[in-house]
Amino acid sequence: MAAADSSNTFLLFGDVHFNPFADSSLVPLLAASDVSQWKAILSSSSQTAYAAYGQDSNYSLFESALDDMAARAGDVSVVIYPGDILSHNFAADYASLTGDTSQEGLNAFIRKTVTFFAQEVDSRFPDATVIIANGNADSAYGEIGSHPGDPFLSLSAPVFAQTFFNDAASQTAFAVSYSMGGYYAVSPDGPTGIKYISLNDNLWANEVGDPSAGAMELAWFASELAESAQNFQKVYVVAHIPTGAIASSVAGTYEATGQVSYTGTLANAFNDAFEGLELAYSGTIAANFVGHTHNDDFRLITSYDGSGAAELLRVTPSISPVFGNNPGYQIYTYDPMTYSLVDETTYVLDLQSSAPQWSLEYDYAATYGQDLSTPAAWYSAYAEILTNPAAQTAYLTNLSQGATNAGSLDAATTAATLLTPGFTTQTAYNAAGALLLGKA
Repeated sequence: MAAADSSNTFLLFGDVHFNPFADSSLVPLLAASDVSQWKAILSSSSQTAYAAYGQDSNYSLFESALDDMAARAGDVSVVIYPGDILSHNFAADYASLTGDTSQEGLNAFIRKTVTFFAQEVDSRFPDATVIIANGNADSAYGEIGSHPGDPFLSLSAPVFAQTFFNDAASQTAFAVSYSMGGYYAVSPDGPTGIKYISLNDNLWANEVGDPSAGAMELAWFASELAESAQNFQKVYVVAHIPTGAIASSVAGTYEATGQVSYTGTLANAFNDAFEGLELAYSGTIAANFVGHTHNDDFRLITSYDGSGAAELLRVTPSISPVFGNNPGYQIYTYDPMTYSLVDETTYVLDLQSSAPQWSLEYDYAATYGQDLSTPAAWYSAYAEILTNPAAQTAYLTNLSQGATNAGSLDAATTAATLLTPGFTTQTAYNAAGALLLGKA
C-alpha cells in the first residue's frame, strides 16, 4: 500500500487536536508519569472506540490515523502538518481533571503531550522531515496561537527540533526562530532544494492577533521570499489559518440582515499584505498548505490587475471530528524538478459506518478533470465547481470528508461557501457576493 515512488510524494495531515483527557480516569496517572509511560497508560484504556463526532481525537483515533498513513505513505521523506496538536479547552480540562491550576503544571503537561505526539509521528516516519506550523490551539494561554513569549514555543522547540529535523542546520534554524515567534524557514536539501517557510499567522488573526509581532513576521516573510527568488529557489509555505472569508459568518449576517458583509479569518491589513507578497513572488512560491477549518478545501489567490499571477492554498482536512467532519488526510504527488503539485488523493475514516475503516475518498484529478500543476488548471477546476452540478456536489461533499452531519448548507451558506475559495479579500468577496446573494 506504500507509495510506489516516494521521491515525488509527501503526506499532509493536520488538526489532530489530540485529547489526553478523553478517558478522564487516566489523567492523574498521565500527569504523574514520565512521557515514556504514556503509550502504555493510554493503550490500557477500556475506551477503545474512535472519538465520535463533536469530540477531539482520542488515542484510538490518533493511532489509527498514524497507522493508516504509514501503511500508505510510510516511505515519504516529507510530512507537512499545518498545526493544532492540542485539544480544545486543554487548559480548562487539565485543571478540572487534575486539580492543578498552576501555569507550571499546565506547561509540564503540555510538554508531555507535545512530546508524545512527536514521538508517535516519528515512530511511523523516522526518516522524514516534518514541517510543522503553530496552530491556534497550540498555546499555553488559550486558543489564540502562540505569541512571542508563550511558553508553548520554548517548551516545544527542542522537542520538534530533535524529532522532526534530521540535519543540524535545520534543527538550529528551526529552534532559534520558532522559539521566538513561532515561525521559521528551513532548506533540508540545501540551497538548491525546496525551502519550507512556516508562518505563525495566528499573529495576523482577526481579533486575537498581535499587530506589532505580526508586522515583524510579515517583514521576515518578505525577506525570505526575496532571498529565495534571488537564488532561484522554490518555496512551500505552511501556515495554520487560511486567507479569506469565514463563510458561516457571511451567511449568518446575510440571513439576518440581507446584506453581504465579509468577515475574514485574518485581519484585513495582514490578509491583503500576505496576498500581495504571494502574488509578487508567484514564480517562487510553488504551493501553500494551511489547516484550521477542519475541511478539505482550497483558496485561489488571484491578481485582478490582469497580470495572471495566482497562488494556490490547499486547506488540510482534519483528523479531529470535533466539527462533525470525518477524519481525513492527503497524499500529494509533485514534479521533483519544479516542485509544482501534480495530484492528491484523500483518505477518510467514515465514522457514520458501523465498522469504520480508512479508505480512499477521491482522487483530485479524476474528480475535477484537472491536475494541480498550473494556475490555468486551478481556475478551470474552480470554474467547474461554480458551474457544473456534479463538480459542485463533489466539492461540497468533500468539504467535510463525506460526513453528512457537519452542518446544513442552505442557499445562503452554499453561496457563501462557494465564493470563499476564489474571492479572498474583502473587496473581491463583497463584490462577488453582491452578484450572487444580493446588495453588498
